[in-house]
Amino acid sequence: MTASWRQRMLNSHRADLDEWLEHEDPSERDEDTVDSERRAEWLSSVREWDPTARLRDELTIRLTGDEAGKGGLRFSVGNALLKPLQDGVTASTDEDVELELVGISSGSTVLHVRPTMRKTHIEEDLSGDGEPLGENVTEVTEQAIGVLFDAVKTVEAREDVSEWTPMLSSLSKLVSALDRFDLSVQLRWFSGDGSVHSSNLSESGKQYVRELRKTHAEAFTRVQRTISGRVTELKLAGVAVIKPPASPAVSVKFEPGQITEVPWSLGDEVHLMVEERRRLTRNGGRTVTEYLFQQTYRETNEGDLEPFNSPDAVPMDMPLRIRRAIDADDQ
Repeated sequence: MTASWRQRMLNSHRADLDEWLEHEDPSERDEDTVDSERRAEWLSSVREWDPTARLRDELTIRLTGDEAGKGGLRFSVGNALLKPLQDGVTASTDEDVELELVGISSGSTVLHVRPTMRKTHIEEDLSGDGEPLGENVTEVTEQAIGVLFDAVKTVEAREDVSEWTPMLSSLSKLVSALDRFDLSVQLRWFSGDGSVHSSNLSESGKQYVRELRKTHAEAFTRVQRTISGRVTELKLAGVAVIKPPASPAVSVKFEPGQITEVPWSLGDEVHLMVEERRRLTRNGGRTVTEYLFQQTYRETNEGDLEPFNSPDAVPMDMPLRIRRAIDADDQ
């Protein structure tokens, strides 16, 4: 009796399974597709209770190799790898998108990174319709990550990289860092809408970058130049506008927090070293040139320029103020 009952149940479930398999897509699905469907279904169920619910955007950087460790990251490896990735994101958008490390896990080593935009930038810069740019942070960061992924995929496929010229310098430094520690890297983007996208940089892609360095050396070179002029605008978000005497004004970008270290005021005559960088516009259709601050110079009595932070100069992060002592007659 018991055996017969169990057999009937097995036959029933087997029939249901066969019917389900007949309607399933027989084609093999990749990991991104499976994870996207799983996350989308979870999000759909949650939105029945909260229609505004959204998953957290996250970029994971999986490092594999003997030097990757197991859930840890040596400072020497992190210093070499993270800066080129940040530069790649910077080159992919005209907005001020930064990468923020929020966690490390094993497998071999997985870095959990969150793209963000500085609060001062969001508050100061407004879009054309007067709405704060902060409301479009998700769209901006997804666009930046998408461009970075497309560039890596193009290199991995050994295809024409003309469109991605502004990012080649960053990719080259990333490959050099991976070579130094004999590592491979996989990038995965977990979007707030549930979708998942991956981009790998294998030995084939790294070799293609090495070949490009030999045949297109000029694309990997960043040019430094000096600019002299009057400060006409300063933004706490990290931009200074310099107007040379007989040339158009130049917008100079600063690393996060760096603009507060330069002792400039509106109207000052300044001399500085900048690095020319080309980056992609938001739609990827053309490139623009921007200038990144490197160093401040000052004019000597002989008319030459010398670094402002020379040994006999006042430290830039310690402005000097002289106050008159208060004596008894003033009290």
